[in-house]
Amino acid sequence: MAVSKKVTDGVKEVAQTKTTASVIKAEEKPATPKIEKFNPEKKVTVKSIANWTTGFQRIETNGDVTIPARGSVRLTASEIITQVQNGNTLFTGIDGQGSHATLYIEDKPTRIEADFETENSAQKVISEEAVKNLFAKNKIDFEATLPNMVKTRAEEFAIVEMIRKFKFNDYEKVRSVENLTGIRV
Repeated sequence: MAVSKKVTDGVKEVAQTKTTASVIKAEEKPATPKIEKFNPEKKVTVKSIANWTTGFQRIETNGDVTIPARGSVRLTASEIITQVQNGNTLFTGIDGQGSHATLYIEDKPTRIEADFETENSAQKVISEEAVKNLFAKNKIDFEATLPNMVKTRAEEFAIVEMIRKFKFNDYEKVRSVENLTGIRV
């Protein structure tokens, strides 16, 4: 409801007018998720999938970064991009494009800036969701997908840890993971 005010000699008169709902409500458009812009000064969380302590020397500032086993640390986005540009394989993975990386950047604009993914495609890393989807597949699809999902030592330990965490109980699939990784579940 719109309200108009009229001031005369210090006395306020208030007149109320009714408006139609169509004037008040603008056409509502469906909200499209916007990816925020890359901000190099923003602190970004980086998670390790490794079952051991990982670390590297900082490039933009002095000191080292130490990430505990399956832990995380917050770094500036500019430090992460600098590490990627200098070829730190913990970030760049086995192909230089972030595939099968040991350290996962939890900020999409930073992953896009690092050329690990686009707005429509995701970075190829092992995740809890990916492992759940893998175990939901039939045996033939499971055995075809498993070698493409697990390629590094860190991924071997990560998938075994996820099997224990989610208590997957399919003997043949668990045995396939054990044969691939060489680690007993």
